[in-house]
Amino acid sequence: MAEKKDPGKFTLGLNMADPSHRQVIDILNQQGRRKAQFIVNAILHYLHCPETPEIPQPAPVDSHVIEEIVLRILKQQTSAVPKPDIPPEQKKPPQKSESLHTEGMEALLGKDGLSTIANTLAAFRND
Repeated sequence: MAEKKDPGKFTLGLNMADPSHRQVIDILNQQGRRKAQFIVNAILHYLHCPETPEIPQPAPVDSHVIEEIVLRILKQQTSAVPKPDIPPEQKKPPQKSESLHTEGMEALLGKDGLSTIANTLAAFRND
């Protein structure tokens, strides 16, 4: 990130619809031209006060973990779908582009749903 032109200047936007923000807006507006000193005092007090509560930081989003969870759920859903009994003479080996779970996915999505997904993927491949 590039350095700020003036590191001592800040722009702070508060939400007028949030009651807590509205209260702070009113307090800051009462400070007149001493807003900066008021904010400095408040922040330093907050940081050094032994009674200051810990502010929990949100955990960073890990896309790999999310992807693993989604894949695990999809695998569970496709394995939970009962596979139709197809006589051996009607079974054909999966083609190169077909997934190993084609039968389970077809049972889950239906022939139309599976066909729509295949057509969409083919359209992306053609572009």
